[in-house]
Amino acid sequence: MSRYRLNWYELEELENGDYSISFPVGNIYSELVDQAFPKIEKTGWRSSGSTVFCTNIKSPNVHEVEHLRNFLDLLKEILVLRLNKHLEDHFEDELDQCFALDYNFKSIDDEGREYTDTGKLEYEAKYNRDHNSIYNLAKFLADVCQRHPVLQQVGYIAAVPGNPEKDVHLPDLLVEKMGKILGRDTGLALRKTEETPQLKNLSVEDKISTIEDVFCLEEDIEGKSILLIDDLYQSGTTMWTLARFLKENGADSVYGLACVKSWRDSDNI
Repeated sequence: MSRYRLNWYELEELENGDYSISFPVGNIYSELVDQAFPKIEKTGWRSSGSTVFCTNIKSPNVHEVEHLRNFLDLLKEILVLRLNKHLEDHFEDELDQCFALDYNFKSIDDEGREYTDTGKLEYEAKYNRDHNSIYNLAKFLADVCQRHPVLQQVGYIAAVPGNPEKDVHLPDLLVEKMGKILGRDTGLALRKTEETPQLKNLSVEDKISTIEDVFCLEEDIEGKSILLIDDLYQSGTTMWTLARFLKENGADSVYGLACVKSWRDSDNI
């Protein structure tokens, strides 16, 4: 599986003042908790059942518990994205973490498709240039950055570049508005040097070969951390290829955050 949503968690105070934390898909979420809270002392993750992981947190203060609960609530709201089986042979750890606000559709069947609330915003923002939809998406993306301890600290927030001749590129608009909401400088001297065709109907190998040499970086990112923003995450080929490019140019860590994830993986082959 390549996309996850935290269905439940338990965070309970014990008699000795420690806290017990447990949740499913522990191999995914324990890693995120460890990276978000490296200074919180824990007893070590242990398996309870086939997929549930748990640990005890040693005498956390009120603020640590509040921040941890807020982070776990965030993970219940968003999707965690990992390499799907079509990309596993081509990438490893180029993206340190990657997320999406939601799927674009609730379901797809013979009767058609129904947008999620976020999917509807993304559609209106991308195809109708609806200003309210663009702002709301930027606000939701900024909220993730504010509630995620790792993403709070990134050095750059940058848009996944669009084709050079594209007049309006939604990720650029989102990053600009995120900067205003967060009160910080955003952007990176990162661009495409040439037009690329739509990747949807290409094989994974052809997708990678089409885009791997089209990115250009015009500033020093040695040792920096970067958060990439995109409107739609399909196969993830563009995000992972761009992350590889940035790390080859000196980035220490690269994260991804998309508005929506496509419903199916089969439309990404």
